[in-house]
Amino acid sequence: MVNLVKPDEAGPRLYVARAELVLARRDHRPLARLGPDPDPLQRIAAAMAGVRSEDGEHSDVMVDLVPVSSRQVDRRRRLLVARAERQGPSAYGERIGGGSAIWGMLRTAAMEGSGMGNPHRPQQARVPRQVDLAAGVGKFVPGEPVFAVQVLLRVAAVHPARARALLHQLLGAMEAFSAENRWRPVGPRWGAWRQYSNAWWLLRSFDRRFASGEFAPARRQWVTPPEIAGLLKPPTRACAATNVARGSGVVPPAPAALPEWTGQRGLLPLGRVTSAGGRTYLAGVPERDVLFGVGLGKSGFGKTEQALLQMITLAYGGYGTWFLDPHGSALERARPYLTHPAIRNRVWEIDLARPRLEDRYACWNPLDMTGRRIEDVQEVVGSVVGAIATAQGWAGGAPRARAILSNAVLVLAHLSHQLVAAGVPEIQPTLFQIKTLLTDEVWRAAVLEHMPDRIRKFWRLTFPKHEASAVPTITNAMDLLETSTSLTAFLGGSLSTYNVRRAMDTGAVVTIAPSGTGAGDALISSLLIFDLFRAGLSRQDTPTDQRRTMFSWMDELKALDAAGGSFIAQIFEQLRKYEIRLMVATQMAMRLSEATRQAALQNQSVLSATAADVDEARYVAARMPAVDHDTIAALDKYQYVVTAQLHGRRTQPFRVAGVPIDQVLADYYDPAGLSDLDTAIDVTLRRRPVGEILADLEALDDRIADHLAGHTPASTDTRIAARRAGAAPSYPTGPDPMTDTLVLPVITEKGALSA
Repeated sequence: MVNLVKPDEAGPRLYVARAELVLARRDHRPLARLGPDPDPLQRIAAAMAGVRSEDGEHSDVMVDLVPVSSRQVDRRRRLLVARAERQGPSAYGERIGGGSAIWGMLRTAAMEGSGMGNPHRPQQARVPRQVDLAAGVGKFVPGEPVFAVQVLLRVAAVHPARARALLHQLLGAMEAFSAENRWRPVGPRWGAWRQYSNAWWLLRSFDRRFASGEFAPARRQWVTPPEIAGLLKPPTRACAATNVARGSGVVPPAPAALPEWTGQRGLLPLGRVTSAGGRTYLAGVPERDVLFGVGLGKSGFGKTEQALLQMITLAYGGYGTWFLDPHGSALERARPYLTHPAIRNRVWEIDLARPRLEDRYACWNPLDMTGRRIEDVQEVVGSVVGAIATAQGWAGGAPRARAILSNAVLVLAHLSHQLVAAGVPEIQPTLFQIKTLLTDEVWRAAVLEHMPDRIRKFWRLTFPKHEASAVPTITNAMDLLETSTSLTAFLGGSLSTYNVRRAMDTGAVVTIAPSGTGAGDALISSLLIFDLFRAGLSRQDTPTDQRRTMFSWMDELKALDAAGGSFIAQIFEQLRKYEIRLMVATQMAMRLSEATRQAALQNQSVLSATAADVDEARYVAARMPAVDHDTIAALDKYQYVVTAQLHGRRTQPFRVAGVPIDQVLADYYDPAGLSDLDTAIDVTLRRRPVGEILADLEALDDRIADHLAGHTPASTDTRIAARRAGAAPSYPTGPDPMTDTLVLPVITEKGALSA
């Protein structure tokens, strides 16, 4: 029998079945003491698996406990002992000796009357054995706490038959607790027909107690913790039911000293934390405690969102930022939050994804010598050659290609310095002139005429001896750049408008997305990462107290690791003293190169982990004491376990809930200001149309050659005399006898280079 209820006008009609469970035998008889494996909640969860929650159905098991005072338990124990003494000794549930007490008395009198008894021997009272006392007391042994229990089962379903079936499944699940005692439902019973607590005289009391929590069980029933613990604990890993809401393991609470982040300057936001006292708040780590950070975990679990929150808030706090996003989607999400007038004039945007000819681009020329001294040429050579060699995977190999490339960059850097000194920096060579220098003999001869003798010596003596196959090894890298319109436009301008050292010193907000550049992704990423490293080292010329802090992020570090080579590890190891803070995010630390992984984990001051594969979780858990690897592997989306440096000391791991930027920074969201942001970036980076940049690059070789043709270099004797006098060499017009005797390398029929 079930009752019909209708929760509200809009809800479905539901039929409710009820049952109150009591102990079937005397309450000193114990229920089964169930361990964690098999989990007793497995059967209850299986019984509830058929509930259609989408139809409004629900199934409840309510267990109420009230502690019983030790005085009441002692009184109950004494009564049980007295009952055991009255019953006398027993074995296997039967009294020893058999018969009734009266028959025993008659037998004793008969024995005494016949003289068989000894009248002088005192009669011994029959004392129950120790085992009989223990059986009489049952589970109420001294020292064991006792609770009064009330167990109510309630099922609501869309059909009365379903309600009864679901209730019977719950009753069957409760049979797992059966031993000397068991649970049985209260209510009348006539054959197979049972009303349980749906009988009219029980229904009102049941519903009142179920709704209010009133404790008024149908009869006295006491239980001990081992009997009832299986219903009170959370499901264990032995409970394999799929309809169980599982926790993500034990993680210590957030440190009491962890400051609350309300948008103030000087804090790196982490997310929402819960303190030991239960208070939930947005927390941050003091900027002075943050040197480097590592974020690990599955794709789509919020690592990039956390990095964007940190980048945007630090930018509004006045810090310089540099964000390299290999895919570009993160920076597109960040743009509407960077349109505020307080920040947009500091924003530098480098988006290299599939440009149109009318799109406006900033330019970066690694060979640009504007504002540099001649002594800086070696720095330019090192950065360009190192980046290209790493991107091409030369490592310690390809010595001929590396030698040729180094000398080619050396020539072009010297040429750039001369053109800047001559007042024509707008025709400085770019990386694309490396290919021209190596393949165009006439252009190379014109350039070498303006080089010092020590530079020309390589091209006259050494270059002709190298095999012809060494040159294509270098030009292949340039060909990769030329296949991408965006890279050609970005790297094809003679004058750099992107300068990461200037960004560091001025607190610029730099966002870079090399996505869409095709095969040149690794090369441009390598160039950018090495440029960041080089620019950081160049801050040696700035006093320590004047170095402005810049935070940099590298998202999807695995995609950048091969391109960055050892430079990423060197940033972790060397740039702390130059106020460069690097934060990285990757899905698996184990897939990083050994140098990068070791440098990142050795120097990190903020380690954040979300869900990961079991092997990766074990690797991370080894660096997070007090947290099990299963806990890390089971983290939900946007949930992290974080350990950080706080006031100079490492914290215990604590749980952090990620917060999306559209909630925290909703006041700064202004998509209508994107046009103003683009205008500000056009001015700041002096961006030009892609078509215009490509046209200038097309004519750059000829413009350089025309300029060199109109400026004949000084003779060798003039340059030597100038160096001895300590003056800078000049390049007057007029004939130079060296011109007539310059020997240029040519290609023979066999493909070898000869003089």
